[in-house]
Amino acid sequence: MEEQLKEILSEASGVPVEDITLDSRLIADLGLTSFDFADIAVRTEEEFGILVPDEAMTHIQTVRDVLCIVQEANLG
Repeated sequence: MEEQLKEILSEASGVPVEDITLDSRLIADLGLTSFDFADIAVRTEEEFGILVPDEAMTHIQTVRDVLCIVQEANLG
């Protein structure tokens, strides 16, 4: 799950997968914008077959935050 998420974020940011860690900050480290978050949410939903609540995407800062959202959605 973590590697799949890193692939999505790598494609969105242009940062190589091997340079992305769970503590990578989406904006400061990966150069993503708030506009990129919508694309990431859609791609994450498609990849994992989940629904990412819009409000959840407004509180994320790191790769770990996104992973937690995916894990919680898979548990529900």
